[in-house]
Amino acid sequence: MDIEKLKNAPVAVTGCGEYDDAGIEAILRAQFAAIGAGEEFFRGRRVLLKPNLVSAKDPSFAVTTHPAVVAAVFRIVRDMGAADVILAESPGGSYAAPFLNKIYAATGMKDLSEREGLPLNRDLSSRPVPFLGKKLNSIEVIAPVVECDVIVNICKLKTHSLTGLSCAVKNLFGVIPGIVKFEMHAAYPELSDFCEMLCDLDMTLYRDHDILSVCDAIVAMEGNGPTHGTPVPMGRLLSSLSTFALDVVAEREAGIGRSAKYLDIAAERGIVKRDDGDIAVVRVDVPEEPAKLELPDSKKGNSFSMKILASLPNLFGGRFSRFFEPRPRINKKKCVGCGNCVSVCPQKTIITVKKKGKRLAKIKRGDCIRCFCCQELCPHGAVDTVKNAIIRLAH
Repeated sequence: MDIEKLKNAPVAVTGCGEYDDAGIEAILRAQFAAIGAGEEFFRGRRVLLKPNLVSAKDPSFAVTTHPAVVAAVFRIVRDMGAADVILAESPGGSYAAPFLNKIYAATGMKDLSEREGLPLNRDLSSRPVPFLGKKLNSIEVIAPVVECDVIVNICKLKTHSLTGLSCAVKNLFGVIPGIVKFEMHAAYPELSDFCEMLCDLDMTLYRDHDILSVCDAIVAMEGNGPTHGTPVPMGRLLSSLSTFALDVVAEREAGIGRSAKYLDIAAERGIVKRDDGDIAVVRVDVPEEPAKLELPDSKKGNSFSMKILASLPNLFGGRFSRFFEPRPRINKKKCVGCGNCVSVCPQKTIITVKKKGKRLAKIKRGDCIRCFCCQELCPHGAVDTVKNAIIRLAH
């Protein structure tokens, strides 16, 4: 997509309070027409539906994209004459058939597939894609991405312990094969570098595809997202041909301020207008007041403590900043010693130890890069966020 066209892409926001298939479909048909994603966008083309299926959770937890939204998108795309449609995702962890089958079943995608006739991806191969970006020279993506013409990026609006926001931009991180995601966190341990990489990734995909983003914010997640926050009714559906513009507007609708650093970086690159007031927004039946979601514990703080953190990134080579940043901590009461955090840690800094007859996870603090992968992918919610004592006092 042309940068100027991407920068000026409008965002549609419509009020929607229930997961009613027919109601969602009607809203999305109107939104697609309003933002320029009509029949010509899909007819005769191979379309990939990419929801957020980060873990094997029932849709009621608001961790994953609700199947009612995916079903509505599928019916629209099919009716507009797409040549082929397939749903694909690569959750964090083992990109293997048993794990993928478990994800599809738990999230309602298996039932949706059987009911609507939507094919689910079973191809576990991946392909390298070259790109000359700020951080990426090439990236490995799941095979269906390379084989499609259009990506419909069906994200879930959630707060996120690392990036502040999980929405359209972050959802495309899911095209990277499961275990390779951890390698990416290890390669880009600093938040700013990781966010640069996210921008590179989205622009890589835009180079070879048309991308339509749909955001399920009917029930969003606040707090320690993307997997262990709290579901909160937000009553909105959003769509745009720009992942970046959608996320700028989503920040406003969620009432979380400018929490996503990757949007600051995208604005510096001239990809998006950072102020949502500069983005063309088509609003229908949406309250003017934002929803005001709670931020993750890792992003909370008063203006004084935030100024402290903002002033430290380059001091003593970044060591001071790292000292003051929030970090993950194992909750010994919840930990069952399953070892999942050990396998997903990009730095291999988590071990399991036996203490008083019980096996527990232990994080070696000196090597931790604060990526919160352990918190995101712990099936028992046994990873808390702890702040530096000085920052806690300032707060």
